[in-house]
Amino acid sequence: MNLEQHPYVRPSQVIESMRDNGYKNTAYALAELIDNSIQAGAKVVRFVCFEAYEQINSTSRRRIQKIAILDDGYGMDEKTLYMSLEFGASKNKEDPEGMGKFGMGLPNSSISQCKKTEVWSWIEGNQPFYTYLDVDKIKSGEQEAIPYPVTRKLDSKLADAYKGAIPTSGTVIAWSELDRLHWKTSATLLKHTQNLIGRMYRYMLQHKNENKRVRIVFENYLYNHSTQSYELEESVNFKANDPMYLMQGTVVEEMKDFPDDFKGQSLFDINADENLSKKDITLSDGTKGSYIIRTSSIKKDFANKMTEQTNAKIGSTDVGRQFASNIGLSIIRSGRELDLKRDFKIKDNYQKDRYIGVEIHFSPSLDKFFGVTNNKQSATKIQPPNLPEIALQEDVDESKVIEVIKQSDPDYALLLQCLSDIEKAFEVYSELDKKKISYGRDKKSEAPDNTDLATVRATNAEQQRANEHPTAGDEDKPNPEDMKEVLSEKNYNEIELDQLIKDVIENNIIVKFDERDGPQTMLFDISIIQGFTLIQINTEHNFYRNFMSKATERDQMLLKLCLAAWGRMEKEAPTEAVRRRYELSRQQWGVMLDGYLSDEEDY
Repeated sequence: MNLEQHPYVRPSQVIESMRDNGYKNTAYALAELIDNSIQAGAKVVRFVCFEAYEQINSTSRRRIQKIAILDDGYGMDEKTLYMSLEFGASKNKEDPEGMGKFGMGLPNSSISQCKKTEVWSWIEGNQPFYTYLDVDKIKSGEQEAIPYPVTRKLDSKLADAYKGAIPTSGTVIAWSELDRLHWKTSATLLKHTQNLIGRMYRYMLQHKNENKRVRIVFENYLYNHSTQSYELEESVNFKANDPMYLMQGTVVEEMKDFPDDFKGQSLFDINADENLSKKDITLSDGTKGSYIIRTSSIKKDFANKMTEQTNAKIGSTDVGRQFASNIGLSIIRSGRELDLKRDFKIKDNYQKDRYIGVEIHFSPSLDKFFGVTNNKQSATKIQPPNLPEIALQEDVDESKVIEVIKQSDPDYALLLQCLSDIEKAFEVYSELDKKKISYGRDKKSEAPDNTDLATVRATNAEQQRANEHPTAGDEDKPNPEDMKEVLSEKNYNEIELDQLIKDVIENNIIVKFDERDGPQTMLFDISIIQGFTLIQINTEHNFYRNFMSKATERDQMLLKLCLAAWGRMEKEAPTEAVRRRYELSRQQWGVMLDGYLSDEEDY
């Protein structure tokens, strides 16, 4: 029997599901493109936004129209460029010590943020080759194969972004039809990428070898309708963001309360460095590699200086909040941070662990050993080791568990030893007590009289949850401009909206409840803006009218906390697709609940 051959995968059927590929946010997706530029030998990587005013309802708002990554790397010939948009085919994965992994970074990250990706690349002054990926064309079946590269000049606005000096070789990647950006304006995109990208690439931004040093520049162009052209508004060089605070000239020096005396100095003491902690390992399949664990702790004289100039604890200063944003284990692969694992070891409600630093370095040869994901966002096997539980399962003394495991699974024994080494590294926390660090006076804050008890309780619960299970946005203070943009479509007049924003900002509210008319079948709506969550409870819903409005004050508070827990669940969703499923479930449940309660006039 002759059967028609079928492909393993039909692009038109799977492309939409492939877009939900697990990038934490736009910054992590952009990092894939920056990785490619650096691996291609780029000295300068430009991260460029093209922005214009759009009419949204009755308001004109700025929106990013296009994002581009421009570099001066080696460039690609037409064959290599053709492969670059194929999932799993990039040549970067062939470099055993490079940042590439599965050859999926360019197409994978791009479709997670936009519908159209265009790529130009050129070598030694030749005309650029061009190809593209169009999600809509793939979905419709119009484009089942990658268009073979053709020669094509750079678009004028992209060429202008090189400041009139297009390099001899280079690559430009442009994203348009941006339907999945986490941040819609250049200001918010810069705000949320500045610290993250500065931390990811800190060792490249401040490489000891000047020839290997990389400059990453953010630029924003705003469309001028009068001249019908894009004009440069802002240019910012990314600075290193070092959670070890051993580097000089990092982002922390830009904090308004940073003491001038310490500019250009390291703020922490190194307690364990690569010369003491490097360990070589050989796996059972012959793979060789090594890992390095480094630790640091705050200098006593820097802590003293900070307490001298504040009436509260160091943690309440801008510098202290910057320290808090970098808590955890920094996981470094091939000189680039994969992840900052906030909850590896210390869970301190007062966040004193912000005054220590712990990081592990390893090469790509140990990717499988550490469980590095294909989007290079984490190393799944780097988890706190539960030696007591393993010892119980193996029926041996805890001190002997690694030796026993070594007999049956030597690679796992090596991993357990490494994880134990990391856990021991967190003992640098005791250095804070030895140095007799003073954190300043405790300035107690009480909830203002106009803040309801449910808001206070939910805000406290959210803070506790963020300490134990941190997620993206926890450390971000809500920006009034962003709040106004998101909430302007949430049934507020201008006076109400201004008052709400003022209340949230002035009283450091993280979770707020608001009862107001809404769509009859939706019980509650959730808006998450950076670190703030607004929960609007619909007073027109049958559940509210027949039960919640008649409940005691205490029971109303408990019901609101239930809704706040749902809000946190949506915030912690691992991917955008999961978050949307949570949102749809919330809406459908509201409809169903309204229907179940509609047969009776009064309960």
